[in-house]
Amino acid sequence: MLVSSGPLNRTSLNIAPIMVLAFQYSGYDTANAPVRGVVYAVNRDFAYSRLKTNRIRATRLRIDPAATFSNWISSSFELRDLERFYRSFGQRLANGTPAPKALESCRSILRDPRLRQATQAMQQQCLGGAELHAAMAFAGFSRRDAMLVRAAEVSGNTPDTLKRLADDVRSQRTLKSSLSKVLAVPVATLVFLYVFLFLVVTVAAPKTLDFFAKTGATLPPFAVNYFEFTRLVNANPTFATLLFVALPVLLVMFMRTAACRRLVESIPLVRDLSVKAELAGLWNGFAQLLRARIPPATAAGVVRDAARRTDTRGWFTRFGHLLETGVFMREAAARAGFPALVAADVAAADESGRLPDELERMVREFEEDVVGLSARLADVLFFASMLVLGAGIVVAFFLSYGPIMAIGLRNV
Repeated sequence: MLVSSGPLNRTSLNIAPIMVLAFQYSGYDTANAPVRGVVYAVNRDFAYSRLKTNRIRATRLRIDPAATFSNWISSSFELRDLERFYRSFGQRLANGTPAPKALESCRSILRDPRLRQATQAMQQQCLGGAELHAAMAFAGFSRRDAMLVRAAEVSGNTPDTLKRLADDVRSQRTLKSSLSKVLAVPVATLVFLYVFLFLVVTVAAPKTLDFFAKTGATLPPFAVNYFEFTRLVNANPTFATLLFVALPVLLVMFMRTAACRRLVESIPLVRDLSVKAELAGLWNGFAQLLRARIPPATAAGVVRDAARRTDTRGWFTRFGHLLETGVFMREAAARAGFPALVAADVAAADESGRLPDELERMVREFEEDVVGLSARLADVLFFASMLVLGAGIVVAFFLSYGPIMAIGLRNV
């Protein structure tokens, strides 16, 4: 039996993701059946405590480096598995299966250890008498999803709500896939060029230097510093390899900083793409909450908490405050600072009398814009990648064979 235990994510713990470790464990449950899985905790003692909370007696616990690194990169649930879970769980509830048993059944089809961990925590909470929405909140699911399920429990349509959540996750996954494809070629190009230049320095350069040593030729001035650098690198292979591995890691860490985001978003096309992608997800969440009869001001607060960008978080914060004071939605959207097109669409949706439907139409338009902007950005990045790749190859050729050509021309 394979399970994971204990809710642990960045939101629930309010700690830096790099502090969270993943531990593989083996042990026994309350029925004395063998279990094994992954638990996320800040240290070994806390891992044992979380397992005990979920009624698991661990007999073996060790750090899982791969799962830990994966959690540092992203602690959110894998979208494909999340969609599969919502759809399967909703179907089982519709068939009359009790929630704890349905959760145990769903766990077997999940590959994401964080999601298996969350379903295990949900099951333990349900067995303890908690309502489903409270169990979801405890397990680390998004506040919006938990609120939608809470509203569904009151109206008695929880299975349908879970299926709608699955459809929503599928839309998110499609959008994320479109954005990921934009970076595929540039990343592959940079990785190839980085490895290629490293091989030029560590493999090609020593052979070229040996050739010059055997011929007794005098190196051109531009090549002296280059070959001195390659000699230093090859004299310290361990340090050079560690530096070679560390530089991409440092680059990734820098790319996750606010300074890097500001630098990248100084490009209008990138900023437009980022804003529309986030607004599509946030307004879709707002529409779903309204459909579940959540008060608009409360819904604005929920989606604000899900915002990653500072500007969109500020817009929804002001939007929620204005709604709380009784301002009409169409006026609140304009005064909150949203882009003019968004404010106009919200006003039209508010006046139509079909607010959730019209907001979802606006979201679909945003998603179409994101796909179009992604295609444009992909073309730009592909062209830039080819230029960088060509420049890198020319530089490598010049450094490796330029001295030979210079000596040849000198003797002509």
